Order: sequence, then C-alpha cells, then structure tokens
Amino acid sequence: FTEFWCSDNTDPVERLYIQWGFSQFFPAKSMCAHVTSWNRNASLKFRVDVAMMCKLGFDIGLKEMTDSELTFCKEAIANYKRLTPVILNGDLYRLVSPYDSNHTSVMQISKDKNKATLFAFDMYPRYGEKLFSVKLQGLDPNKMYRIKEINLMPGAKSSFRGDNKVYSGNFLLKAGLKIFTASKTNSRVFELTAE
Repeated sequence: FTEFWCSDNTDPVERLYIQWGFSQFFPAKSMCAHVTSWNRNASLKFRVDVAMMCKLGFDIGLKEMTDSELTFCKEAIANYKRLTPVILNGDLYRLVSPYDSNHTSVMQISKDKNKATLFAFDMYPRYGEKLFSVKLQGLDPNKMYRIKEINLMPGAKSSFRGDNKVYSGNFLLKAGLKIFTASKTNSRVFELTAE
C-alpha cells in the first residue's frame, strides 16, 4: 500500500489533529508518523503513542533519550509489532474528536472483533474539567473483553481503574470507560482482548 508523509509538522499535539483529518480519507497503513524532538514539553511516551496510531517510525537520536526512555521505546516497538495487524489493517473508529474537546480518542478493531487497540489523549484539559466516559464502538456486544494498559514507562503502574479487568462488549458500547485524565499532554494506550 502506498504510504506518505502527512505533514512536516511532527509536533505530537498538532499530529493528533492532522492524523484525525487524514484518517477521514486514508487508512492508518498509508500514513507515516514519526517520533521526533519537536515539542519536548510533551513526554517521549506521548510522542510515541501519537505516532503508534499510524506507520510508526523514529527520527530522534538515541543520545537524546534517557535509559528509561530507551527501555520504554523498546517495549513500545514490541507492542507495535505485535499489534500491527490491528493498527494497520483493523477497522478504525473515531471516538472523540480533538476539534470538539480537550481530549481525543480512536480505536482500531480486528475484523474478527477479538483484538482492539484504544488510544486516549489529554491535550490541554481545563482546570476542574469534568471527565466523561467514552463509549467504545465496533466491539461484539456478546463477547467479553480484557482491557490492559500498555506502553507504560518502566516502573510505572496503570492509574486506570479498569486495568486488567474484563467487561462485556455490551457494557463497553453502552456505558463506556473513563479513559481520560486531567493531566496536560497525557496519553494512554489500551489493548482489548476477547476472552
């Protein structure tokens, strides 16, 4: 499949808008998204998580990374390789638009609905902003799904209350999950597996 560079702008916050727009017309497997040094106010984790929604690449010097960041990148790349069939060939669902909120979320689901990735980004939440539940889409309502947060920094534990818990597809479709936080440029990546 032909791949292309969506924009020379690799600021991860801007990329959320760029990739959202391009995804209206092009599949993830056509969009190259690289981790760069732009916007160092955003963590390396945030930058990697944004790029992971498309064709992941790196344009950043290894010397710029701490040992912890390098370890994180190795794990994130392993997760990406394992989930590539879902990310690049799955069905994309746009859950929360960055144009309508201080947050954005998308998910990709395998054709058999047994595996999914869920990306959640907090761009610039306002102080005291009420966080809302996000209803997932495309899942099989009759299946049970285990949700696991991945792409965590070394030594970090998930702060997501539903981490490693099992929910019915019906619940996830109708009630949803509180996947956003009140933290600026924060990101979460979840893997959903049917059991």
